[in-house]
Amino acid sequence: MKGLKLCESYFKEYEAGLKDILKDDYKYVSVGLCGQGSECFGFDDELSADHDFGPGFCIFLGDEMYEKYAEALNKYYESLPKAYMGYERITSAHGDGRVGVIRTEDFYYKNLGIDVGPISNLQWYGLSEERLAMVTNGEIFHEGDDEFMQMRKRLSFFPEDVFLKKLSSRFAAISQSGQYNYKRCFVRNDMVSSYFALSLFMQNVISSIYLLRGRYMPFYKWSFFGLKELKDTENYIRILNALSRSRNGKAEIADNSGGTVITRKYDVTLLIDAICGELSKECVKLGLLSEDVSYLEDAVLPLSSRIKDDLIFKLPLETYVRLW
Repeated sequence: MKGLKLCESYFKEYEAGLKDILKDDYKYVSVGLCGQGSECFGFDDELSADHDFGPGFCIFLGDEMYEKYAEALNKYYESLPKAYMGYERITSAHGDGRVGVIRTEDFYYKNLGIDVGPISNLQWYGLSEERLAMVTNGEIFHEGDDEFMQMRKRLSFFPEDVFLKKLSSRFAAISQSGQYNYKRCFVRNDMVSSYFALSLFMQNVISSIYLLRGRYMPFYKWSFFGLKELKDTENYIRILNALSRSRNGKAEIADNSGGTVITRKYDVTLLIDAICGELSKECVKLGLLSEDVSYLEDAVLPLSSRIKDDLIFKLPLETYVRLW
């Protein structure tokens, strides 16, 4: 059973106790499951169940509600059964505090390093994608008219100028690592550096795929896995899989056409260019570029020129995906 479904069922089973404590103030409290953990993304499997997994939910309280109800809610939450539907909550030393009564301000500061409230474009630019993915993932089982939901909605995706700067940075890194440095390292027989370049290329490609769909790329362990949840990613997945298995500058792709599976070998550089072409076409379709480009570096200036915030425009391009 998926963790989100388990926790939602657990919440519904014991929601009445929350209502008894909060009464009319229940409408100012949000309850759900989000934050750290594969189950919050819906990516959990049998392997995930060996740590920080099991029945539980988060009760998010603003400062006023926390002062008023934290003690009673903590007492109630701790009284709930630790086992439910055959699952028992397993908490590691690093997983303590992921569920239970949580002050809204503490949740966002712990996971993002920012206070609840308005965020400038410069602050936005400094936030990592995986941490933004973490605070906007999961499901809210009961939406309150509260600070938590206001912040969650505000953080749903980057402002336009920050998105454009991020995408410009990704495209510059994709072009530099994949279309330029990979081949040069390979020709020099520097296999370690060529694989570094290929890894950096794939990381920035995956980030770009998420960005173009208005989503944040999650923790690296789940970033590729999560692509299957996004629209029109089958070809990207197929090529990225092939690149991850490449050897000596060649990659194999199995083509199932007419019921016959044929495995073909391609130059890695050809597949790199194919991915760059796909990203370029997506930008044209979204109205971000006026025409296709074959060398993705050529898309950086047109994308950057759309940025209206002068401070964001003048910032140097990121050379890596900010992970943490």
